[in-house]
Amino acid sequence: MRVFAIPYAGGNSYCYRTLSIAIDKAMQWETLELPGRGKRLGESLLGTIDEMALDVVRQIKLASPTAFALFGHSMGGLVAHRVAEIMLRDEAQGIELTHLILSGCRPPEFLDRRESRGRLSRAELIVEIDKLGGLPALIRNDPEMMAFFEPILRADFGAVDQYRGGNTPPLKTPVLVLSGRDDQEVTAAHIDGWRGHFEQPVQFSEFLGDHFYFLEHGEALAQRIYEFLGFDRSCNKGVA
Repeated sequence: MRVFAIPYAGGNSYCYRTLSIAIDKAMQWETLELPGRGKRLGESLLGTIDEMALDVVRQIKLASPTAFALFGHSMGGLVAHRVAEIMLRDEAQGIELTHLILSGCRPPEFLDRRESRGRLSRAELIVEIDKLGGLPALIRNDPEMMAFFEPILRADFGAVDQYRGGNTPPLKTPVLVLSGRDDQEVTAAHIDGWRGHFEQPVQFSEFLGDHFYFLEHGEALAQRIYEFLGFDRSCNKGVA
């Protein structure tokens, strides 16, 4: 099974390292890189969820999988859902999205912030980041690193806060929605809102922890993903 993962706000292709280490090598996990960070640092940042989704669609088509699953946390979940909408309306492409995994993510109708976080002062922006778990001290206390990451965070938060969804019918794709029990930004009511976006029953799994719960539950989360994808790890022992 091939799984494409989409980074959360401020993240790059290494942001799910803890989870990717826990995933069996027989499952082809690949965290994609969005423009303006990591391996694509020289490219311009994207300012909307639609632009990010179209970039992800292009990357997936270049990889030419016959079937794949999508994973996204927070902003990455919104992008993953939009990618699903885009790809599933194009039945002639010959690539099948078999499963969708959304983590720590509000449905579009709950993106009801009064002011875009992308326009906040640096101090106000840091307060908002702290609500999600906070910046690492290495970044917060280093002016140069803060100056590097701030534009990325502003672009990503701005994209999330202005997004209102694709206004498309409910998707047929099987979906698993993951969450942290103590996440103050994505509540149980938000998570439950995903039911209206899919034709078939949504699967839910909750883990102890806050917005970045998955950093502490790599093995358990990997097992839940195996179950959802129907991946039998016991049949792949010893695969390098």
